[in-house]
Amino acid sequence: MKSLLKVIGYLWVTLLCFEVQAQKDTLLVSEIMPLQKEIMSRLTGKKPIKDSIYIGQRASPRERELTVEFLSQQLTEIGWQLDNHHYKTTNGNPFLDLILSPASGVNISAVLPATRSSDEYVIFGSHYDSERDCPGAIDNATGVTLSLAVASQLAQLKERNVNFIIVLFDQEEDGEVGSKAYAKMLQKSKKNVYSVHTIDMMGWDEDNNRGFEIELPSLDLERFYKSEAEKFNIPLYTTKVSSSDHKSFIDRGFNTVGISEEYVKGDTTPHLHRPTDTYETVNFDFLASSTQFIFHIFKTLAQ
Repeated sequence: MKSLLKVIGYLWVTLLCFEVQAQKDTLLVSEIMPLQKEIMSRLTGKKPIKDSIYIGQRASPRERELTVEFLSQQLTEIGWQLDNHHYKTTNGNPFLDLILSPASGVNISAVLPATRSSDEYVIFGSHYDSERDCPGAIDNATGVTLSLAVASQLAQLKERNVNFIIVLFDQEEDGEVGSKAYAKMLQKSKKNVYSVHTIDMMGWDEDNNRGFEIELPSLDLERFYKSEAEKFNIPLYTTKVSSSDHKSFIDRGFNTVGISEEYVKGDTTPHLHRPTDTYETVNFDFLASSTQFIFHIFKTLAQ
């Protein structure tokens, strides 16, 4: 009888812990969803991005300039140290450069230092540009809003044993120009980078299973993500998708993983690169739950 009471007591405590954790999770979602909806509305033309200026895409130089200004301000306001990366590529020939303008842009970047001395860095982020004639809500304002919400939560941690860098990449839709330039610069900097995590398209979940895919992960990151996903009962699939910013860092030898909704499984937005990729198509519940999980990943790395 006593042992039965002990078992019942243990189960009660366990259920209580789950309930407390669920309350914490709900609180986190209630904090991040309004932030994500607000930023999403500014990036997709539902609300003005500045004064009375609305943008229906993030493709032209002026639209990207306004986006850089807006997102840089967001990062500064949540306590990150802005360190934007301005780049200019070359066509490989100085005479050709006189005829064809080299690509140029701004990778929005900011640093959150460790709370104790560390030379180690964890890097994460998403591309902020969109395809032409496309509001780019899921591709990739979802990645941006996820990254910003995670950044906001990380800034509130009392202890961080690693430095974090967030990078919002320019010109992904033009052949990953921005992330290629940043990866090249990062390699030359000789920073002690533990891992790089890029997020692209996290707003569609038709079957409501909260599942997503990790793309071309290193073996260590694949094991880590899958182990943590099991704790949250989240389906997680490994794929070989290489058509996004993670490839830029893999090619430079960094410990990298790409993160996306279930693109290979087919549970992905049908509005990709279309004018219909709007605010209204975003599954904000899925976006918030994914944000919650990714924050857990980085919180674990911070410790």
